[in-house]
Amino acid sequence: MKNFYKILLVALLICFTNSIVAQSAGTMTFTFTTPKHTSGNYVSDGRYVLAVWIESCATCGAGTTVGTSTYVRTKLRYWAGGTNDHLPTWNSKSGGSTTNATTGATSTVFTSRTVTWDGMNAAQTALVADGNYRVCVQETWGHGSSTATRYFPFVKGPTSYTNTSDVAADGNLTGISLTWTATLANDTFVAKPQAVIYPNPSSGVFNIEYQNEVKNIKVSNILGEEIYNQKVDLNSENKKQIDLSSFENGVYFISVANDYGSSTYKVVLDK
Repeated sequence: MKNFYKILLVALLICFTNSIVAQSAGTMTFTFTTPKHTSGNYVSDGRYVLAVWIESCATCGAGTTVGTSTYVRTKLRYWAGGTNDHLPTWNSKSGGSTTNATTGATSTVFTSRTVTWDGMNAAQTALVADGNYRVCVQETWGHGSSTATRYFPFVKGPTSYTNTSDVAADGNLTGISLTWTATLANDTFVAKPQAVIYPNPSSGVFNIEYQNEVKNIKVSNILGEEIYNQKVDLNSENKKQIDLSSFENGVYFISVANDYGSSTYKVVLDK
């Protein structure tokens, strides 16, 4: 029977490890300039509307039809109240969402712009999974007929990345650069939640002292069944007590999590 539980524990740990989705921290930096157009309905004063957003895709490419993409978040959107139809691609992909985005009225600015992204979702509550992403830019300078959309792929992950092949200037965008700068490994380690758990073994009550930010605590038994799940009040003290005395003796796993990952600790209940 002991060998059975050992084999089961190893299998659970392997499944747990394989199910972890990498969520590397870092910064995407995208720089571009929109030159003034010489044609279109707004050519007399150079007005234009503009949107910049992030998409994920299994295979991201520079072309408009490369890969199947999923909207992640809007980073920038400039338009006036009556020009919603002037950014049809962005509006279709985003559903008009500008959560935590920079917004403003129709633009007449032709200087360089820089957009950054910290790898977080639109609500700024969690890092998104590593993988293939692209920056999408749509500019319209004359109702719906004078519009252009371009896509700039990059890879979000633990390694820094620079797009050097899809950033050539054209008549709509110039001065283009795109990089993903990964956070150094030691910075990522510090950001992940850390805790000290004692006593271990325990007859029932385990003390959990947070070493940095913790947002959630879970406890699972050796079968992988969740027996405890609680959000942490960020305004509370940096210590939590969990009483497992109502459960059977054995091995349990206490996990602490925040936006940058989770850490799991094995504890023994011995009443």
